[in-house]
This record gives sequence, C-alpha cells and structure tokens, in this order.
Amino acid sequence: MNYILFSIGFAVLALLFLFVYFKLFRKPKKLQRIWDQIQAGDIKNSIRNLKTIIYKQGGSVDAHFLLAECYRRDQNFSLAVVEYRFCLKLKKKPFLTSLRGVREGLVECLLSLNKDNDALTELMELERQEPKNDKYLFAIAKIFYKKQNLEQAVTYLDRTIKANSSHEEALSYLGMIMYHANQIKEAVAYLTKAVRQNPRNFRAYYYLGRLYMDGRDFGKAITYFEASQRSPEYRIRAYLQKGTCYRELDEISSAIDEYKKGIAAATGKEQDLLLLTKYMLAYLYESRGKLAEAIEQWEGINRINSSYKDVPAKLTQYQDLRADDNMKDFLVSPLPVFEGICLDIVKHLGYDVTDMKHVKVSITNILASPKASMMRNVKRQRVYVKIYRDAISLGLNVVKKLLEEARTLHCQKAICVSPMSFRPEAVEFSMTRQIELIGGDDLAKILAEIKSS
Repeated sequence: MNYILFSIGFAVLALLFLFVYFKLFRKPKKLQRIWDQIQAGDIKNSIRNLKTIIYKQGGSVDAHFLLAECYRRDQNFSLAVVEYRFCLKLKKKPFLTSLRGVREGLVECLLSLNKDNDALTELMELERQEPKNDKYLFAIAKIFYKKQNLEQAVTYLDRTIKANSSHEEALSYLGMIMYHANQIKEAVAYLTKAVRQNPRNFRAYYYLGRLYMDGRDFGKAITYFEASQRSPEYRIRAYLQKGTCYRELDEISSAIDEYKKGIAAATGKEQDLLLLTKYMLAYLYESRGKLAEAIEQWEGINRINSSYKDVPAKLTQYQDLRADDNMKDFLVSPLPVFEGICLDIVKHLGYDVTDMKHVKVSITNILASPKASMMRNVKRQRVYVKIYRDAISLGLNVVKKLLEEARTLHCQKAICVSPMSFRPEAVEFSMTRQIELIGGDDLAKILAEIKSS
C-alpha cells in the first residue's frame, strides 16, 4: 500500500517537474533565442516564429511582448499597441522584460501615432511608480507643451530639472517658454546652461539668437544662428533670421545670400518657412527697387499659395511690368547687356556717348553730346544722362541733385531715366529747367521702339 502511494506521489512530482521545466525553462529559452534574433534585426522570421508559438502553445506574456517589439521595430505601431496592451491585460510578469518595459514600448508607439492623451495616461502610471524618473517627467512635460498647457509643462520641466539638474533638453524648453513669455533674464539663464551642458543643443542656440536679435545685438545673434543652422530642424529658420539681422545692419548682399540659402535648403515639409523666406526676400528686393527680382519671388509664392499675405495685390500692382519683356530686360539683364541697352537709349534720344560709368549695378552715369550729323557748324553741347535701374519712384531731391551734378560737369542739359514714373513734385520742377525726365510708360515706349528698329 505504501509502495503504491509512493509510486503515485513520485509520478505526480515527475509530472510537476516536467510541467515546470517546459513552462518556465524550455519555452523561455526558445523565446530568448527569438529575442536575440529580433535584436539582430531579423524581424520577419521572428514574427513568423512567434505567431507559430502563440498558435500552438498559447500566447504567453513574453511571446506577445516579443511580437509587439517586432511590430514596433517594423514601424507597424498600431499592431504593436494591440500586443503591448494585451501584455498589460494579462497582468503577468514577463521573464524577458518588465511591465515597465512593456509600458515604455507602448508609450513610444502611442506617441508615434499622435495619440498623446493615451500616451500621457501610460506615462502618468510610470511616473507614479517612479516619481523622480527624469525621462518620464520630461516626456509628460513635452506632451503638455504640445497641448499648449504651459503651466503644467513648466511644472513637469521644473520637476525634471530637480530630478536631473543637467537635463539640457528640459533647460532648453524652459528657456524657449521664458522667451515667449518675455522673461528675458530667465530665458538667457536656462538657454546658456543648456548649451553648456550640451554644445549641440541647437534649439537653445536658436532661441539665444532670437533673444539677442530682439535686443538688437545683431552680431551676437548671427553667431548663435550660425550654430543652430547645423540642425536640419532649425536650418531654414536660422537662415531666415540671419537674413533679417543682415538687413537691419544694412548689409543687403549678405541678407540676400542668407534668404537664398534658406530657399535652397527648404523641403516640402517646410513650406510655411519657404513661403515666409521668399516673401522676406521679395520685400527686400522691392524696398531696394529690384522689382523684377521681387516679382520673381512673388510669382513663386503665388504658384504655391495664391492667397498668401498681400502677394496677389503686389502682382496686380505690377502687372504691366510683368507683361513687358523689354522692361524686364532693362531691370534684370547682366551688366554687359544692360550697358548695350543704355547705349541704345542714348542713341535713340539723338546723342553719342562720350563717357560711361556704372556707379552701382543700379545707377549709370553717361556723358554725351548731340550726334554730329545733327549739329553741323554748331558747337556740340554736352549732356549729362543718369539712368536708374531700380524700380523706385524718384522725387524732387534726386532730380535737384542730378541737375547740380550736370552743372558741375559743365553740361547744358540733364536727362534722367527711370523704369518708374517720377513723383509729381519732380515733374513740376523739371518743367522750367534744362532737365528731361523719362520714366514709366515713356521708357517702355522707347524700349519698344528700340526693339522694333
């Protein structure tokens, strides 16, 4: 009798041992091999093997965790979320990770799917378990910042820094928030500490540049923007702000170069920044009378967004110039070609050029005299011709100065040429003096006659 009981007991223990062995050791070892396979990057085979195990042996928490990891690494975040949630629903402790690891993977997938509220719920649970974990605190702060809940964002950023005083990202976010709140001293302090902790914190460099630009320390601002432009995230913004700094410094060529760099570097994802940069470049061209160049930028903006700011009104305003190829050539031709246009204009007016000087790309001074065939037996009188290339309506002061220059050069007459119509006071002044004003439609007519001859 005792022998039989002993045999039965031994058999039960043996079966229990086999159950524990297969349940706790053999199966996890097989899953461990698949885990190693996943970490080596073999995702497809791992998914196939895991699905087979789950189908034949049932879905353990470890098997579902590994399947979730496969989906996450394959960027199939929706399926990964299902598997992570199933792991948490089982309420069993996995062998290959921890419940914290499961929840962290779930948070990453939820954030990738822009399910911020769900991610926040999981992060709050993680933070409840580890209230001084700076990783969780900062992730919570970023979600609140994204939701424009700045009070909560600042609270969790402060907690992040208390947990880790060298957390440079939290410092840079606080600096950015202080900048927008116009708390200048606090912003500078946070951002300076951020770049001290990490010299590659490009967000901090960018906002330091904004702070110094607002304070009109443009040289220092440019230095910080140059540091921030090494980041793809801030590159276009940095070019845009540097262009504005150079514009304020009246270094127009440098400003144009920075705007052009921003336009060239923009991608499809940065359309708003591209439009703004093109708009600022057009504004700069227009303010300097480079109307054809400005129109080129406005037309580019119009192709992307036909209702952007006042661009439709600008294009309507300069419709005639856009349609006049002769005037466009006058405005944008390279200097050697433009020089030929100047010679043709002077010749059309009945004069021979004796001297020509390009004061700027946009201003040409010419000394001329009537053609010999028109002045037989009469002393040829010199004429001073000034040709402006910029599309700016010239006023009284310019015309007065031109007449003084003509007298200094002992010229009996002055001629001023401009692509834009002259202001009324300038026209009135010229009526009783030896100065001829040729602008706007008059110039367009001359250019058309030259082209047709």
